[in-house]
Amino acid sequence: MAELNNILIVCVDRDNDLGIKAGIIGPILGRKANLNAAAKLAIKDPTDSDVNSIFAAVKKFDEVKKKSAAAEIVTLTGHGKTGFESDKKINEQLDKVLENFPADGFVLVTDGAEDDQVIPILQSRLPIISKEILIIKQAKQVESTYYTIKAALKDPALARIFFLIPGIIILFGAILYAIGRQELFFIIIAGIVGIYAVLRGLGLEEKIEKFVVSFVRSFSLQRTSVFAYVVVLLLFVFGGITAYPKFTAALFEYYSLGVTDSVVNNAANGLGGLMEFGALAIIVFLLGRAIDAIHLKKAFYLRTYFLSGVYVLLILFVLEAGKHVIIQTIDLYWFILSAFASFVVALIVTWASGLFEVRDKITKLMIGLPVYNKDGKWVGKVGDIEKVKNSIAIKGFGSKKDFQLKKKEFIFREGKIQIV
Repeated sequence: MAELNNILIVCVDRDNDLGIKAGIIGPILGRKANLNAAAKLAIKDPTDSDVNSIFAAVKKFDEVKKKSAAAEIVTLTGHGKTGFESDKKINEQLDKVLENFPADGFVLVTDGAEDDQVIPILQSRLPIISKEILIIKQAKQVESTYYTIKAALKDPALARIFFLIPGIIILFGAILYAIGRQELFFIIIAGIVGIYAVLRGLGLEEKIEKFVVSFVRSFSLQRTSVFAYVVVLLLFVFGGITAYPKFTAALFEYYSLGVTDSVVNNAANGLGGLMEFGALAIIVFLLGRAIDAIHLKKAFYLRTYFLSGVYVLLILFVLEAGKHVIIQTIDLYWFILSAFASFVVALIVTWASGLFEVRDKITKLMIGLPVYNKDGKWVGKVGDIEKVKNSIAIKGFGSKKDFQLKKKEFIFREGKIQIV
């Protein structure tokens, strides 16, 4: 994968103070233009925090310029009333900027939570390499206390202890009180804390956290896939609602009669319902990621998403067979046969999916992708493909001339063409 050489420093004026107060129309591209805009806004309103944000972005640009092969700075402006209109306008300006400067990643400079709303917009195009929040300094005592608490809460472990665990306890307490099942409070909380401890001990906590963060970042009203992600959340809710009566029936019967066939059947059926809704939710989530991959010209991920979906179905099939063994509706022989059949199907699907690997073929999906030389520097983008000649036509950047590359002269990695 090519190094991140072309960095775009982004500052956002989501409520368009630059336009309303200083009459400046975004996007404001370039160091000199941003300094002039900040000075003009400062004259109109010296108390506006956007002035400091733009100066901070220029400072960050100067730092990045020394370390990056190419860097640029832009201030994006929204609409007077923040919301959909602002995000739409910022989207349009960002696309315009990326046409002239095909960045590899963003450095976001912001002065508060309002401008943070643009993070999904940026991440739908390219990764955010760094984010800097500008805090206007106050009295020394207040400043010292603020930064001490802020630094401590940046530690993920402390943040979970101070926010996540108390939040879960309060949330479940409220839910159980609302449905009149307060007696289950300590049982459920003990179960959640126990699961968290097991995940932490097995080292699975970070992987689950990355999945959740990826899922949350995928939410954007500018993406068609947002509907798929809403369905994912609803499926998890439906799964919990469906499984709850079976689990509670098994629990109360256990306290009354001990371990019986009915208790085992209810618990197994409740768990089976959760697995079915969970598997369906994962498949819908993968479908949403596939839609994003197509829109963002990252179709090389489609094979991964397809295989993941098939594996989820096969694992669900095996787990369902295991459930039926527990409730004694099938014997162990059928479970072993089911597991073997799933393994064979997985091998066949994996082999067959290799035939559709787009990274080994020259396709129209490559048009518009950035091209990097052996040193990782951006040299242009794919303008056209020539299947007959088994080559791609490269449109050079700036003074660089147009040229062609044969299939053996480049590799396709993570949405980028790398000359070898």
